[in-house]
Amino acid sequence: MYKQDYNFHTPDSKTIIWRYLDFTKFAGILTSQQLYFCRSDKFEDPFEGIFKLKDFEKTKEMFADFPETKKFYFLNCWHMNDHQSDAMWKIFTNTKNGIAIKSSVARVITALEKTKENIHIGEIFYRDLANLTFRELVQQSQNQVSSNHRSTNQFNYQRISFEHEKELRLYFIDMPIPHAIKDGIPREPLEFKKIDIYLKALVDEIVIAPFADKWFEDLVNTLIKKLGYSFIVTKSDLYTL
Repeated sequence: MYKQDYNFHTPDSKTIIWRYLDFTKFAGILTSQQLYFCRSDKFEDPFEGIFKLKDFEKTKEMFADFPETKKFYFLNCWHMNDHQSDAMWKIFTNTKNGIAIKSSVARVITALEKTKENIHIGEIFYRDLANLTFRELVQQSQNQVSSNHRSTNQFNYQRISFEHEKELRLYFIDMPIPHAIKDGIPREPLEFKKIDIYLKALVDEIVIAPFADKWFEDLVNTLIKKLGYSFIVTKSDLYTL
């Protein structure tokens, strides 16, 4: 279920979010009713979950365990926006025949009500980290959000170059970190994590990419109906005169 945590700033429940997918990933969600959480050290960006600040040499001992910690954080990422994003279509679908799931923070919380694991929800803040000291980062955090969410958790931040992603994250933290000893043997990190969700509560609308082929539209509609869902399905009018 959703678990509020001072380490993560959960935005207003009305916040609209999107997940842009290719057909294979979309079909996987429909058939499994699960969300895939990627282990944070497997992300393309090597700076994921790492603070490389202006005063790195003075503060690096504070963050020495970050590379190991990353193996126990699992993330599922969404895009916050009231509207579709041309950039997100192009970056995350990698094909003209892509799909976006439209949802909201409130819907995510509802969809997680019967999930056995604790899932946290947090928006990402974008900073010019290379030109900030740790003290300055803390000060900005205090000014940015309420006193309940003044956290400098490394997963709350990304470099300013990624600001276009407007990212919202769902977090599963595989506690304890780094290892639990069982029968004298260290527990190895999971490769990934799949989380059960109530899909009908999660989905507000299914949007098909603006340049998708007609056969692809038919395929998406057929799959949804055969699996017994009644989602609203529309085709993006982003480029329709």
